[in-house]
Amino acid sequence: MINAFLQSINKHIIAESTNLQATYDAKHIFNVRAGADIDNGKLVNLDDMAWVNNEYFTMVEPTSTCRVGLILSVPIGPDERPKKATYEHNFYNGQGEIMRVYDLLIGDKFTVSENGITPISNTDLAKGQYIVADGYDLKAQAAKPSNVGFYGEIVDVINRTNGKFYKIFVRKNG
Repeated sequence: MINAFLQSINKHIIAESTNLQATYDAKHIFNVRAGADIDNGKLVNLDDMAWVNNEYFTMVEPTSTCRVGLILSVPIGPDERPKKATYEHNFYNGQGEIMRVYDLLIGDKFTVSENGITPISNTDLAKGQYIVADGYDLKAQAAKPSNVGFYGEIVDVINRTNGKFYKIFVRKNG
């Protein structure tokens, strides 16, 4: 039964904290309760999060002008069988779970799998394209954005056995 399930599901986004300042000093890491099932590599609105209790915040959808944080929880699940069930592309943050969110600072770099970025229509993702927040999602665009709270730039394309990954350099946040 689980084999049929694993073959029928879409792969979730894989994200990496390539070089985030928050991983060095832990000043800008937030505990956020997932309001819905959501993948690592998605964004949340840091400006409008509300403190709930027990040291966590509410999940708020980003606007085009807000400061954003990157959802990047450690992809650990229960000891599942078969082994395929533990693959990182099967991991997501479930509704109600506390997830780790990193404040993105100018100069930070993070990496996401190809399915984590909405490409420019009829165009492959490529080095030099810009990335903006589109709700919780990352979206590519050709021109340098203006009047946005967050944008980054694809600075590297990485081919791996499990797919293409894109390294994003944060140019602006907030």
